[in-house]
Amino acid sequence: MRVEYFERTPLDAEFYDKYLKDRIPSKLIDMHLHFTKPEFCTNLQVDPNSWASQCSSKMEFEDYKYYANIFYPDTEFFVNALPSVTKGIDIVGNNGYIAELKAAGKAKYAHMLVNPEWTGDYTEKMFLEGNFDGYKPYPDYVSGKRGAEIGMFDFVNPDQYEILNKYNKSMVLHLPRAGRYPDDNNIKELITIREKYPNIKVIIAHCGRSYAMYFITEAARKLGSMFNDFYYDLAAVLNPEVLDFMMANVDNKRIMYGTDLPVFLWHGKRRWTYTEYFNLVREDFKFNKHEEGPEKEAGYTFFLYEQLKNILDVTDKYGGKKTAEDIFYNNAVRIVEG
Repeated sequence: MRVEYFERTPLDAEFYDKYLKDRIPSKLIDMHLHFTKPEFCTNLQVDPNSWASQCSSKMEFEDYKYYANIFYPDTEFFVNALPSVTKGIDIVGNNGYIAELKAAGKAKYAHMLVNPEWTGDYTEKMFLEGNFDGYKPYPDYVSGKRGAEIGMFDFVNPDQYEILNKYNKSMVLHLPRAGRYPDDNNIKELITIREKYPNIKVIIAHCGRSYAMYFITEAARKLGSMFNDFYYDLAAVLNPEVLDFMMANVDNKRIMYGTDLPVFLWHGKRRWTYTEYFNLVREDFKFNKHEEGPEKEAGYTFFLYEQLKNILDVTDKYGGKKTAEDIFYNNAVRIVEG
């Protein structure tokens, strides 16, 4: 179901032609985006305080193709299909849809949502039957604990970790807790996962939700050399300083492009302090304070175009076209299939 506010304006076309058209690699894999169908969404529990929930939507593969043809008119695009992770989703039905997308050749890769209450045997059966490439777990599926207390061994149980380790598969991991990447408990659990399940390719989603510099620099300091043992997707990461830090401190072959669609279909950008980030958006979402006013908002391009430009500006400093081709396509192939 396409959102009504999505449109490519003449300003977007001008921005694309000036900053992106001759720089985007000829093909890309979006490693982080979510698909679902309306029939799996009858019991959703949307968080009214979450800005991402307010501007998310139900996106089927056909909707994505429509959006992507507009976003990337000169690029061949592929996807790593992730199910919707909104609490209350029909997990089994949605996983089945994701598996169908891969079986039909619509999705290059597919990661399943796991319920931590499932047994290892049930999880493994679903995993193999769906021919999944890994998991996309999410903290919201833990019952009986407050959000601040939910850890990585709560929303993926030990038997489920063993399955990924057994098959050398990947996990697109949204880190829990308000402290994000550098939270002391998150650091401790990531070290445990790395040491106990060495065959799992842990892809840290959103660079650990490091949208401001504090989170990524503190995580790197606390992890030391192990900071470079993980893989990273750039979904929702727009901050040029964060992108530069990642390129300077992580093996560039461990970084992958991602968008987090269907969240970012709007026009906007961000501003930052060292510890916080603020979304500046043209469209009328409840969270939007219209901080800069309608005149400046009229000049906003797609959030995704701002992200693409910032990524390409940084890759120009770290290897140019070859590095961009790795981040947008080659790294995902090697990591997921390797």
